[in-house]
Amino acid sequence: MKKTKLIITIFLLLTTILGKAQSRYNVIYEKQLGQNFAGENINAGFHLLDYADSLFIPKKIIKTENNFAKVINPVFRFSKLFLSNYLITDYAMTMNHERFGHGYRMLEAGGSIDKIVYNMPPPFNNEFSYIYLDYPSDFTNQQELLMLLGGSETNLVSSDIMRKNILLDERFNYNFGLAYLYGSNDMPGYTAFVSNPFGDPIRYIQAINYEYGPVLTRDKMRTYSFIAILTDPLNFYAFKSVFYDYIIKGRHSSRIGMIKLSNKLKYLPRFRFEYTPYGPELVYQNYFKLNSKLMLFSFSHSDPDLPKSWRVLANIWNIKLSNQISLNLSGQIWDQPNIKFYQNDKLITSEGFGGQFISTVNYDISKNKNLYGFTLQLGYKSTGYAIGEKLNKGLIIRGGLTFKLGNKSP
Repeated sequence: MKKTKLIITIFLLLTTILGKAQSRYNVIYEKQLGQNFAGENINAGFHLLDYADSLFIPKKIIKTENNFAKVINPVFRFSKLFLSNYLITDYAMTMNHERFGHGYRMLEAGGSIDKIVYNMPPPFNNEFSYIYLDYPSDFTNQQELLMLLGGSETNLVSSDIMRKNILLDERFNYNFGLAYLYGSNDMPGYTAFVSNPFGDPIRYIQAINYEYGPVLTRDKMRTYSFIAILTDPLNFYAFKSVFYDYIIKGRHSSRIGMIKLSNKLKYLPRFRFEYTPYGPELVYQNYFKLNSKLMLFSFSHSDPDLPKSWRVLANIWNIKLSNQISLNLSGQIWDQPNIKFYQNDKLITSEGFGGQFISTVNYDISKNKNLYGFTLQLGYKSTGYAIGEKLNKGLIIRGGLTFKLGNKSP
């Protein structure tokens, strides 16, 4: 116990001394063109959009403060939001759902993408977007489960990256508001409100019950969904940043709050569930901000009626090694039930303990309140399921450019 306390104390001292928060956006490349590739680049795209907005698009078209301006300016901002942000966000997140969600998981299994049909969102169209997939000859039920959950999974990856940057800055820029609401609530929102028998959640429940017997009901999953939606504090900040701070007040961004535990330590909890190839896992996430450094510690476990599983995860962002070099660390261990999948026409079975560790090195150059540099991510994953990664074991290598541009609007 004394050794454990000493290790924790040393860790806290290091993060206190070396920590300095800095959100960043990455344009990366990885061979598999997977969900982390999509998530990082989509967030970088939204950041560029946000920066251009701060430079070129006014918040007011009537400068004089009067009753007329109090009506016209919010109408202008709402129209801009509806005709640009709403459509851009829907296209980006929907194509992420289809191509890098369902499509990526099918490509991983050895199948292919035939075509993707994008339909504009309501009120422009009432039809969902969809993807045509060509299945491989060898395909397990759990690979079918992975394909079904893939759409919402990839938007979880994207919203996790988004949340990390928002919490590092403790500010919510309105251009990320709709994207966060779409990405973070893709899984619970889809499950709670869509009853289409051809939709992903219904088919996922059917495939789970085919695999393990009648253990999962839509009512149970809807309950988990409503809890997840209502216990994510950033959902409320996203609504506030878009519909109050931007449309009503004309602000580009707004501060977010965390629970203050001390002068240096802040805390933000949230609950969510994650679909997996062996059933939903219930996830208890805990974000800590220590001297502007961000950490995430989470624990997850299976539904009581499904085969037992658990996962422990820890992420630490912005360990400063020098003025220009910083380090992010991410690790998780798990115990999972049996997973069967084909890889290169070979049946692979995974069960029991596994883990994943990823380290990210950032080299930064600051200039005129902007940040530029390079990022390199290296890691290893054992066979098993981890959100956003391949099922099979192997090295993880990603790299590219990193940047952060200072907004010009308040």
